[in-house]
Amino acid sequence: MQAHPDVDPISKDSPRVQLNLPNVYWTLITPLATIIGMYTNVPEGGSIDSTQQQWLTNEFATAPTDRALILALHHPIYSFDVYHSGSSKMADALENAIRDTGRVPNLVLSGHVHDYQRIEQAISPDGPTPFIVTGNGGYHNLHAVHSSPGDIAPDSGAVLKYADYKSWGFMTLTIDQNTISGVTTQIDRQGVASQGDTFSYSAHPVVLAQPKSVPTL
Repeated sequence: MQAHPDVDPISKDSPRVQLNLPNVYWTLITPLATIIGMYTNVPEGGSIDSTQQQWLTNEFATAPTDRALILALHHPIYSFDVYHSGSSKMADALENAIRDTGRVPNLVLSGHVHDYQRIEQAISPDGPTPFIVTGNGGYHNLHAVHSSPGDIAPDSGAVLKYADYKSWGFMTLTIDQNTISGVTTQIDRQGVASQGDTFSYSAHPVVLAQPKSVPTL
C-alpha cells in the first residue's frame, strides 16, 4: 500500500510495517443483513473524525430497510470490565447516527476488551439492542469483569446479561429473515471446550418514529 513501507512511530514497540490505511471503514451488504465496519483508530476509547461520522450517518440512512443492520467497531460502547471500560466517544458516534436517521442497529459488535460480554440497552420500544464484546479470541491476559449478570451501569442504564472472562473462545452468529441468534464456545485453561452464552434477537429492521427522543447512550 506504500511506495516506501516503514514502521510508523505510533506503533511504539511493535516492529510491524504499516499499511497506508489510517481510517478503514466499509459496508458489506448481504441478502439478510447489512454490516457496517467502523475502524475507530488507536487512542484509548477510540477516535473518529468528522468524515467518518458523516459516512457512518449516511450508511445508516441508506441501508436497505428490508433486512437487519449490524454495526461492528473496535472499541466497545459499553463494557463492565476492570481494565478498559466503555467508550463515550463511540456512544456519541452511534447516538448521532441514530438521531439523524432514526435507524437502530439490530446488533452492535466490538472487541478491544479481552473477554466476552453481552449487554443490552433500551433504545427502541420494539425491544433491547444487544451490544456484544467478543475479545477473548486468544490474547493471554483476559480482562476481569467487575459486575454480575443483571447489573446495570449507573451512567448509561445498560444491562449486563452475560460475561465470561475466565475462558478463551469465539462466537458463532446465525442470521435469517426473522432472527439473529448466537452461541459462544468457551475453552478453559485445560483446553476443554463447552457451550457458553446463547441468545436470539429480532432481525427485523428497527426504525424510530421519533429519533430525536433517543436517550443519551
